[in-house]
Amino acid sequence: MNVTPDEHILQSSQCKNDLNLEYEGRMLLYGRYVLSFMWKMSRPVGMHKEKKDGGPEIFREKILYREWAHRFTTIEKYTEAITYFQKAIESAVDDKDVRLLLGLCKAQFFFARYIIAVKTAEKCMELDPNNYKVQELRVDTLYHIGEFCYSLIYAYEGLRKRRMPFELCIYQANETIETCVGEKDTLKRLLPWIKKLQEYREVLIEKLAVEPDEFEGIDEDQSKFKVNDPVAKEEMYNAKIQCLLNKIYLGRVAIEKDFRQRLLEDKQTLESPNKDSSKTLTILLQESINRTKFRQNIIRMTSPMYLKLFAKTARTIGHKMMINNEKRIKRYNIIILADFLLRSLHATRIKREYNLFFRYVERIKDKFDSYSSNMFPLKQKCLNTLYKMIAWAYIETRDLMRLKDEETKLRYLKRHLRVGTTKLPRERDLAWVKICTRKESLKTFRRRLSVASEPLELAWLFHDFSKFLIEIFRFDLARYYAKKARDSAIEANSEQWILNATHMTMLIEICQNNRNEAKEAAALAIASAKKLSIDYLVDFYYRTLNIIDEVDFERLMITTDGIGTRQRLILELMPEELKNDVDFLFRSMEVVPAKRRLSVMPGCKPIDRKFKLPCRRNTILPCPPKDPEKRATQALLAQYAPLKERPGFIDLENYE
Repeated sequence: MNVTPDEHILQSSQCKNDLNLEYEGRMLLYGRYVLSFMWKMSRPVGMHKEKKDGGPEIFREKILYREWAHRFTTIEKYTEAITYFQKAIESAVDDKDVRLLLGLCKAQFFFARYIIAVKTAEKCMELDPNNYKVQELRVDTLYHIGEFCYSLIYAYEGLRKRRMPFELCIYQANETIETCVGEKDTLKRLLPWIKKLQEYREVLIEKLAVEPDEFEGIDEDQSKFKVNDPVAKEEMYNAKIQCLLNKIYLGRVAIEKDFRQRLLEDKQTLESPNKDSSKTLTILLQESINRTKFRQNIIRMTSPMYLKLFAKTARTIGHKMMINNEKRIKRYNIIILADFLLRSLHATRIKREYNLFFRYVERIKDKFDSYSSNMFPLKQKCLNTLYKMIAWAYIETRDLMRLKDEETKLRYLKRHLRVGTTKLPRERDLAWVKICTRKESLKTFRRRLSVASEPLELAWLFHDFSKFLIEIFRFDLARYYAKKARDSAIEANSEQWILNATHMTMLIEICQNNRNEAKEAAALAIASAKKLSIDYLVDFYYRTLNIIDEVDFERLMITTDGIGTRQRLILELMPEELKNDVDFLFRSMEVVPAKRRLSVMPGCKPIDRKFKLPCRRNTILPCPPKDPEKRATQALLAQYAPLKERPGFIDLENYE
């Protein structure tokens, strides 16, 4: 049959179309099968068939959970991996599937749950004792909980059946055991240290035999802030050594451990309205810290501290020279940094930016304390310079001679003595920076006083602590620490701190309205100012004596509460012609309790309905006593007073 070329082309194209249609049909069928399988695997719980016990049935749930758990182990999400392995074990018909237990043991091992992993490995050994993977996992888990001997024994048992990886486990366990036991001359090297520990142990035993003091704890106020306390010094030294050991053995985990430890010690941070959640969080923190300590002890067992000591003695001469050069460079860098910090502090003091100045002081003090005397030989000299700069910062604010008019000088002086009610100048302009975090400040004062021994440092600490006590109105304690600051300043032979401590005593006496004691303190301050040969200080304290003589202390004693202070402010804002009337009004209102004073209208009786017994109640006088001459004068002046009406104004009400 003859076929034309056009017909041949049409037939071949038709065959190709049929093949394409068949291929597309097969692909559609395959796609429907895949989609149906995926739908079965991912359909919601409500569409699942119900098991006999009432729970939802998932298609091959054991395999699904197991594969998800392996995936989570691969991507290092061990918490989810453990959860899904446990679900797979629960969904299994029997709990004798070694693969599930082996995967669970690996997830627990990588999650550092070594004690639980050992128990899981023992279950695996009961099911399949000839599996080398199970044997290897048991050897590793025993090694990581510190059972090096058992790990070595089981490694030798596994070596009989398979060389690797048990040969590596044997080398590891042998090396660790030799490290813990030590070399032949290890005990000889450690003998001097062991003797010192025995002597210290005998001293501790003797202290336990001493009878307790009957008067211990009586001086409670003084025991709260002990000075140069050896117990506190020992605790701080042990904490520093422990922090160093954490960094050596734990690395970056030491930072997290320190954070959790501080969070556990600060109970107020953990407190919340939900007490159950706070309790749960505290338990979790404690468990986490205990696990970290256990892990640190295991690492410390594998590489004891004396190995580093032996490695230090085994250094070559070139290595020792290199280390000494690095230490020398570090010392030079510390000196350069100290010079920069002190110069920055001096520049801030010259600019009179006292808020920033005292923040620099806190930073520099902590920075210098963090260095040892070996690394920073000029430490004490730089600290003494810091204390002297602080003393001059307090003194320079009392320069009234730089002010022009007398009114400004009087305002500054009253602000210094805390007898005025003005808001300017601000307290931070007078080197009196308020402390916002009181609890943290108390902790800082307690910590610094417990380790302080130099008299100049004690003078600074006692002075600032007295200032802090004045802010919280603990004047008795403030007076006590101001006197201790003066005694320490006399011992340090620092006339600047003697003057500052005397000034603090004078402020306390003024705040407690003791005129004679305040004048005595001002006289002592004048004597100190003359020793320093500073004219503006002599002028300041002579002006202070005049202010103390002029101040009405009886009026100050009345206005010790906040309402009385507001009354004084209102009185100062009044014009001269109304001051007498307002002052009489406030004095007549003082018969009412302070909490209800400004809530009662003048002329009304304050009735206390809860008070059952009949009594004579005081009342506020309706008005001050009348002056007939003054009233006649006011009436005469009112007759000849000019009209206040505008020209051209017409009052239409007059025409009604």
